[in-house]
Amino acid sequence: ETHEIEVTTPGASDELEGPVMFKAYRGFDVICEQQDPKTNKIKQIEGRLVERNNEFTIVNIKGRMKKMKNSTVLSVLLPK
Repeated sequence: ETHEIEVTTPGASDELEGPVMFKAYRGFDVICEQQDPKTNKIKQIEGRLVERNNEFTIVNIKGRMKKMKNSTVLSVLLPK
């Protein structure tokens, strides 16, 4: 009777972190979780990552640019 052991790694994280990852994934589909400062509700925004700088995360949603303050963006994820 033989047994087989397979060792795998979890792979890359789904969450984008740091300037290098944001630059590498420009143009990719992303899901941004943003906390609305007025209502405190968390919204999921889907679109293509255009840019992230020190102040803003910019996502293209069906041709319209959505500019979000980084202080309101909880996470930027790659869709599964």
